[in-house]
Amino acid sequence: MTCDVSAVHARAIAAGKGAQHAFSDLSFELPVASFTALAGPNGSGKTTLFETLLGLASLRRGALDVFEQSPRKARSAVAYVPQASRLLHDGQFIGREFVAAAWRARRWGITWHQKAAAQAVDHALTQVDGHVLARRRLGELSGGQQQRLLVAQALVNQPRLLLMDEPLASLDPAAQEQIVALAAHLRNCLGMTVLFSTHDVNPVVDVADQVLYLAGGSGRLGTIDEIVNDEVLSALYGVPMHVVRERGRLFVMRDQAAGASRCVAEMARDAGRCA
Repeated sequence: MTCDVSAVHARAIAAGKGAQHAFSDLSFELPVASFTALAGPNGSGKTTLFETLLGLASLRRGALDVFEQSPRKARSAVAYVPQASRLLHDGQFIGREFVAAAWRARRWGITWHQKAAAQAVDHALTQVDGHVLARRRLGELSGGQQQRLLVAQALVNQPRLLLMDEPLASLDPAAQEQIVALAAHLRNCLGMTVLFSTHDVNPVVDVADQVLYLAGGSGRLGTIDEIVNDEVLSALYGVPMHVVRERGRLFVMRDQAAGASRCVAEMARDAGRCA
């Protein structure tokens, strides 16, 4: 992390859909030009957090600043990158058309905008090494290539905060490595703040400055070693968890032995009460 200024500052925030909170009392900071892995199981609130940062979902309590503004006021500085699988219905677009469609709300019909738009698209494609992809139809591209164009589309309006929603889903290991390297390049070379949602922290262990782990309606922020361990994850999940480190990889699982021991102790205690 290279700067003391916060791109995002959340203080005891709560948000959700329907009657329940997806998370509550969540506090964290994302420094400018940092790479934060957003981890946690399905339903832990990762998508809700993205929507909140984009100003699409309202806080139920707490305070949230994005570049020292409300999320709605800062929206032009934030870009969202969905999963590549969502491009299937746009398969007939060529890559350049797809990237250009996002430039300043699609103002392609105004002549004096066209030169600026072309320059913005060229710059975005350069950042993802996507000029060859620009001439191909989306339906012809691999998942990793589509993901690169999604990042280019997000970059076309020069955001400062990039929200990447499960960009590694359904990609092979080589493509995953390329997308992680691209995200790290955006942080290192463009000074961009990256919030990178992933089910598996292993692909980002070597590049993430910190991890924001959501589970059990709450969350914790720190380095991967500080957060992805038995004690912290057991507290978040509310059940015994165990982190196995094998050949440089992390595996998170329910600690069945600890759970069984706790059940036995509770049964013995209850039996004593009934005697």
